[in-house]
Amino acid sequence: MRFLGRIALALAVSGSALLLAFPAPFTAPAQTAAATCTSSVGPGIPPPVFVPSGLDGFHASWYGQSGYPTLCPGERSIAVVAYYNSGSRGWRSGRLGEMAFLGTWGPSPGQDRPSLLGGDGTAGSPATGWPRYNRVAAQPAQWVGPNQVSWFQFTIQAPATPGDYRLYIRPLVEGATWMEDFGVYWQVTVKQVDTPVLGIGVNPTGAATLDLGTARSYAATVNGSSGCVDLAFVDAGAYPGNGTFVDTTGGEGQADLSGQATFASVNGFSFGGSYIDCVGVLSNGTISFTVASNSDAFVRPVAFQDTNGNNALDLDGANRPTEVVGVGGSVRFVPAQGGVGSQTVTVGTANTAENSFTNTFGTTIFRYDSNDVFQYGGTGITLSQFEGVLSSGDTVFVNYVANSSGASTFNVTNDVGRGAPSVSTAVDSFDGGSTQNDVRLQIIEPSTNANAISYSVQRVTVATMPLSCSSSSGTYGQIATVTIPSGSDSTSYVDEDRSSGTYCYRVGATNPVTSAAAFGYSNPAMIANPPTPVGQTGAPTSLDARVTTNAGSSTILDTGDVVKIAFSEAMRSPSLGTAVRAQDADGTIADLTCGTNATCALNASSETLGSVSRAAQTVLTIRLTASPTIISSGTSATLRISATVVDRAEVADLSGTLWNLNGSADVLLGSPD
Repeated sequence: MRFLGRIALALAVSGSALLLAFPAPFTAPAQTAAATCTSSVGPGIPPPVFVPSGLDGFHASWYGQSGYPTLCPGERSIAVVAYYNSGSRGWRSGRLGEMAFLGTWGPSPGQDRPSLLGGDGTAGSPATGWPRYNRVAAQPAQWVGPNQVSWFQFTIQAPATPGDYRLYIRPLVEGATWMEDFGVYWQVTVKQVDTPVLGIGVNPTGAATLDLGTARSYAATVNGSSGCVDLAFVDAGAYPGNGTFVDTTGGEGQADLSGQATFASVNGFSFGGSYIDCVGVLSNGTISFTVASNSDAFVRPVAFQDTNGNNALDLDGANRPTEVVGVGGSVRFVPAQGGVGSQTVTVGTANTAENSFTNTFGTTIFRYDSNDVFQYGGTGITLSQFEGVLSSGDTVFVNYVANSSGASTFNVTNDVGRGAPSVSTAVDSFDGGSTQNDVRLQIIEPSTNANAISYSVQRVTVATMPLSCSSSSGTYGQIATVTIPSGSDSTSYVDEDRSSGTYCYRVGATNPVTSAAAFGYSNPAMIANPPTPVGQTGAPTSLDARVTTNAGSSTILDTGDVVKIAFSEAMRSPSLGTAVRAQDADGTIADLTCGTNATCALNASSETLGSVSRAAQTVLTIRLTASPTIISSGTSATLRISATVVDRAEVADLSGTLWNLNGSADVLLGSPD
């Protein structure tokens, strides 16, 4: 046995006499800590002045121990505890019913329970050389007679999480009895690892405006580290400049990074991406890089220490960085100025915050200000009205004067930003109620409409079931406004708990210049009198259809994507060959087939989809194992998101009645939300 510390022990046994020299305190030194964390061990605890002796049977008395350690995460320390054999029977190694051990005890971790501080690697314990996960140490000597002392030694390992931990122990003779409990424990304090003091500066810090295709040079200076940092961009227009960053996704605690520009070179080597992982710091503590863009961009480069390796700049709850970061000056890359004189321009990107728009290809830019003349179909409008209607795809006649002191003319001749959406209705129980008294509107806008505009949803009650709904169906009243998110052309709205009757709906966006709205009208929706109970439809309908997981490309359905469809009643388990056929906006038609390119299953218990709890066997999950099978190709031979279900095979309820597509509320496989 290896004794730690300066321990002098002399034994002279004559009958029951024992002579013991035991200096106090004694300590067990911990292993050397990392440079960024320093460990320590407190003073040892000396033996008591008096211990009992000669008690009948197996007995033990605590006789001192090493001090409590303060360790760095994952660090190990040797602990020593002495027990005096105060009984009448000796402890013999290797014999069940006679060998002494130290066992885990309560309150932490509890009798015979595994400990976070040590073990044999089983039952979730770390492997620190203990005899078992619940046996801390075994007697080191072959024989420990009455009135003799046994020195038990064991290894403690600090958990990864900083804090205070305790290990309670109690001696026992394995297979015979637990001996006295003196409340012996080790308190282990795990330190927070000291974070190296780092500083990152990125220069220049001033703003610059450059032509497309040119580059700006920067240098990052890293103090306190010879490791690496990550390089990325943030949107300069959204950057608060107050020590915080923007996190629009919400909840993930990571700064929004931009892909608008690229790192043309780093430390003299060519690159091309908008994110560079782990760039080595040069011997002089710097990293040099250049940034460029071939499209309209406004960014700031950032350099940060990605401490957890997740390729993201992590933020706290107040959007402050939790990792060391430096931010460079903003740089704007702009297209060439539009040509002087008269021309007709199809708008590519409208940037009203910067008083500009580009042509379709983004190769030229036109700037405007309050000195200019604005028109809509030849009629004068204000600058605010011009910006309210300007959107991608619009046609603008421009008589351009490049200098800001001159007066250019901008006349919107074709406004495509607020076309009438298509509107369809379906009646069912969309709120989880027992009757079919909800009307769900599926709203699909033209792809040329401006992003994130507000649509007015209006309703009118009609006396009889018309063939169709129109402006002459009655006086419509607004019941809600909806906004279709940027990046999507569809959304839905549920008009819940309607009374029995027939309803028409229309949806449109008001033009800020004409104050008129191009309305899209729905098919009539009828709530039965009394409302039909759920499940008595005759044929199952889909209440909710969506892409819930997008594993590959964000714009197409491919391997790993998951589609979920909620039905109005319990469905038959899908078999091999069960298929859903869908068509996308460019005309491609493709099949999602169970057993061929997908695995299919119904929910065995209730499942929440779209914030509504769905009963067992009503949610069909289609998990793509390959891309959908193309039946006919449109513009591209892929099935794009969103796609509309146009046919089905073997998708039926328990009685074998097929899915009623025409009567369904939702057959659009849209983007994950």
